[in-house]
Amino acid sequence: MNSFIFQTGHGKGLARKEIEALLGECIKEEVYDGFVINCNAFNANALIDRMGGIVRITEVIQSGPASMPLNFESWVIQALTDAFEGKSGKFRYGLSMHPKSEKILKKILIGSKKYLKKTLGNIRFVNKDFQNLSSVQAWHEGLLKTKGIELHLFKSEKKWYLCKTSAIQNFTWYSKRDYDRPAKSAKNGMFPPKLAQILINISGAEKHVFDPFCGSGTVLQEAVLMGLNSSGTDISKEMVKDAKINMEWLSKITGKDYNYSLNQADARSLTSNQLPDENFTIVSETWLGPLLKTCPSPLELPKVQREIEDLYRSFFENLKKIVSFPISLVFTAPYHKYKTERHFLPNLPEILRLNTKIIHLSSHERPSLFYERKNQVVGREIWKVIIG
Repeated sequence: MNSFIFQTGHGKGLARKEIEALLGECIKEEVYDGFVINCNAFNANALIDRMGGIVRITEVIQSGPASMPLNFESWVIQALTDAFEGKSGKFRYGLSMHPKSEKILKKILIGSKKYLKKTLGNIRFVNKDFQNLSSVQAWHEGLLKTKGIELHLFKSEKKWYLCKTSAIQNFTWYSKRDYDRPAKSAKNGMFPPKLAQILINISGAEKHVFDPFCGSGTVLQEAVLMGLNSSGTDISKEMVKDAKINMEWLSKITGKDYNYSLNQADARSLTSNQLPDENFTIVSETWLGPLLKTCPSPLELPKVQREIEDLYRSFFENLKKIVSFPISLVFTAPYHKYKTERHFLPNLPEILRLNTKIIHLSSHERPSLFYERKNQVVGREIWKVIIG
C-alpha cells in the first residue's frame, strides 16, 4: 500500500465522510488541511474529478517525527533531485506548508534553489512573496507538467510529511458548470456542484439518483457526470423547465447523451408511480426557506422554521408510505446564522426519528454535518437517513 494525503477544501468533516464512502476505512491520521490515506494505487485524476471535497491528491515521499528537528531543506533538495536529475531544460517548483510558516518556507525555498543551481542548472521556485500556493496558482504555473513539481509539507500531531502533488481539482470545469449554466438565479438556487458531488458520494448511490426538489438540476447534473442515471421532480413548472435547459446544455458541451428524466410534482404528495422504477438513492437540496438578507428576528424566526418543518413532516410521512424497499436519503436542511450562533430547525430530529433511521455523520448532539460560507445568513445542515 502507498500513502497519500488528500488536501481538503471547504468542510473537513464532509471530506472525511466522502473519503470513507469512496475508499472505505483508509484514513490513517488527520493532518493540518487534510488526511493521510493508506490504500492501493489509483488514478488520481479520475478520483479527484468525482470528489467535491478534495482540493489536491498528494503522494507521501518522506516523513519524520514532529517531535524532532527535521532538515526540511534536505528533504526538498532530495525530492527535486529525484524528479529532475539527468534531465535538461528549465525546471519549476513550488512548496507549501500546512500549517503555513512564511519564515521556514522562505528559508527552504532560498536554500534549495541555491544548492540545486549547482547540480540542476536552470531551476526556480514560483512562490510569490514566499506564500503557499493555491491550486489555481499551481495549475497556471504548470507544476503538474513534465518540468514542474509541486511539493507540500503537512503536519500531524506525530509527524511531518513531504508530499508531491498527483492531481489538482479541476476548478475551471467546476466553475463552468456552476456559473455558465444558461438557467440560473438566486431564486433558482445556488447549490454548489462540489457539494452535490459530496452528497452523492456520501449517499452511496450506485445506479440511480432521484431528487424530489430538483430546482435547476444541479444534483441531476452531477449524478450523470458520475455515470449514474438520474431523475428529478419539482413543484415549480419553471424550475423543471430550467433543469431541462441546463441538462441539455450539459449534453451539448460534453458531447454526451445522459439518462435522466424530469417531471413536475409536489414532493409532499408523490405517488409510488412517480418514483424511479429501479433501485435508487435520494439526494437533494431541499427547500431552504425564503430568501433572506439578514437573520429573522427572534419573533419571526419560529414562523420561518415552522413553515420549513411542516414541509419536511409532510414529505417524510408521505415518502415512508410509498417506498417499497429501504432507500438511502442524503439532504440539506437550512439553519440560520446570527453572528456566531446557529439556529437549527428544532423539530427536524424528531420528524426524522419518527419516519426514518438516522445515520450518524458526526458525534455532535445533532448527528449531522454543516456547510456554510462567510456572510451567508442561511447555512446547510446535512443529514443522512434510511427510509422504508
